[in-house]
Amino acid sequence: MPPLPAVVLERWAHASGGAGTAIVLPDGCRDLILRREAGCRPQWLVSPLDTQARSVASARATQWLGFRLRPGVRIDSAALLAAARHVPEGEESALLPHIDQHAVLDPRVADALAALREAPQVAWAARALGVSPRSLERLLHSATGQPPQYWRALARVRGAAQALASGAPLAAIAASHGYADQAHFSRECLRWLGATPARLRAAPALLALACAPGYGAGG
Repeated sequence: MPPLPAVVLERWAHASGGAGTAIVLPDGCRDLILRREAGCRPQWLVSPLDTQARSVASARATQWLGFRLRPGVRIDSAALLAAARHVPEGEESALLPHIDQHAVLDPRVADALAALREAPQVAWAARALGVSPRSLERLLHSATGQPPQYWRALARVRGAAQALASGAPLAAIAASHGYADQAHFSRECLRWLGATPARLRAAPALLALACAPGYGAGG
């Protein structure tokens, strides 16, 4: 596989042996995905920017190949999918130049997301960037379809989920990530990740998914 374009965070693959569901958690990224389901034609798709946990069902053995794009990347989905459909089976690396062409990360958006990842409040991030909160909102809504509050809340919950692997008390994790109390942390985990912190900690596979590369955790 040639080097990945700068806008690609990682290449991933997943397979299921039969009928079932796969859990997808919000990570601040959109993915270009090839779905190969037994007995069906291969299908390329661009995933949405998730706002909550969701399940993806398959009726039979299915393979997924994906290119996870960096948070904030603006995608010309129609052009990228058109190019993907002309890539020969098994030669997915030929798609990389098209990803480079049709997926762009505006440096202003990258800077805004970096500031929001570190700031305790949206207003602090705007101040660090030297812009008004309204200007920050316009920039991010135009580029990603989501407001700064989405990005700040997602960074916080994913960062806190990553801290669950440390074994620290839940109340301490909640406090260190700016939650009012442990109950607030639990509500936000349930809202974003579909599970309480205690359940995430008790389910290593689910916790690993919550900490996968993306916005606010895993890289």
